[in-house]
Amino acid sequence: MEEQVFRNKIHWLSFLFSILVIWVHSFNGELFLGAGESAARVMELEGRLGNGLGQIAVPGFFMVSAYLFYRNFSMDKLYNKWKSRLKTVAVPYLLWNFLYYMGYVAATRLPGAAGIVGKEPVPFGAETMFEALFHYAYNPVFWYLYQLILLIVLAPVLYAILKCTWTGGIFLVLLLCFLRGNRDLPLLNADALFYYSAAAFGALHRESWGGFVEKELKGWEAAVRALLLAGGFAAVYVMGRPGGVLFCRALYTVALRFLGVWAAIFAVKLLPLPTAREWMKHSFFLYAIHFAWVRLFNKAAALLLPASAFSALSVFFLMPFLVLAVSSCLVNVLKRVCPAFYSLLTGGR
Repeated sequence: MEEQVFRNKIHWLSFLFSILVIWVHSFNGELFLGAGESAARVMELEGRLGNGLGQIAVPGFFMVSAYLFYRNFSMDKLYNKWKSRLKTVAVPYLLWNFLYYMGYVAATRLPGAAGIVGKEPVPFGAETMFEALFHYAYNPVFWYLYQLILLIVLAPVLYAILKCTWTGGIFLVLLLCFLRGNRDLPLLNADALFYYSAAAFGALHRESWGGFVEKELKGWEAAVRALLLAGGFAAVYVMGRPGGVLFCRALYTVALRFLGVWAAIFAVKLLPLPTAREWMKHSFFLYAIHFAWVRLFNKAAALLLPASAFSALSVFFLMPFLVLAVSSCLVNVLKRVCPAFYSLLTGGR
């Protein structure tokens, strides 16, 4: 696959995952209808998208990030990789956490905004700021970046394990066994470690394993991959039933989401997608701002629109497009007015 084509596919994948993650945070049944049967039905319908398909979004982000980090990787490139991720991951992580914290400090003290935010006045002090900056206390969606930073720091360890086919394969199997035991790791999420390591393994062995990600598929090859993917979903479903090997909620969920990401990759590879538009390339900025705007749009809509299932579902399904419109406008303004600040916010993306 040509480099330009590969990068275009990455833009499409990242954009898709960004749209899906917005739906994950857009549930609004109780906000529109209170606690009752109607709200429960709305939440069930929204859950089929948000808690179903939408849940491949963050695993997809982990896998794309790992693949790009370990593609053509060797230990002599580690310093430059770390230096690059300091700019593209660590600095935006701290900056967005600071902005969200200061936004909450200000909003919870303004009479009009405090009611919308729905929080007591957020304390302003060194201890609270530390929690906000380093532990994403007021920016919950950045748990993903927190985990990603830890995984990037572990690069020498992961590379030493994954560069060999046998040790890498055994490590992934052991991770699955660990997930089946429903155990916890210090600081790291075991499922995040699995998604990231599996994609890193694929990147490190992409030539010897037939280039599953980058090799262009034609005819029978595409049909075989589709059958394998369908078989994988069927196997996970069967093994996830009572008495099955995957009869463990954590392991079943990880296996299903992992296959869901591969299905997305497979679809993006096969479809004759046009060149990604410029507004589709701002996935990180969209991810960073979406949570606050989702809450604002939902609360504003609940105040302005009739309290009905139709209103709730309409806002839910339109939410990615509303947030995307806001994100695109903000990107255009920031690029014109303060491009240096925008570059810091996005890590130069």
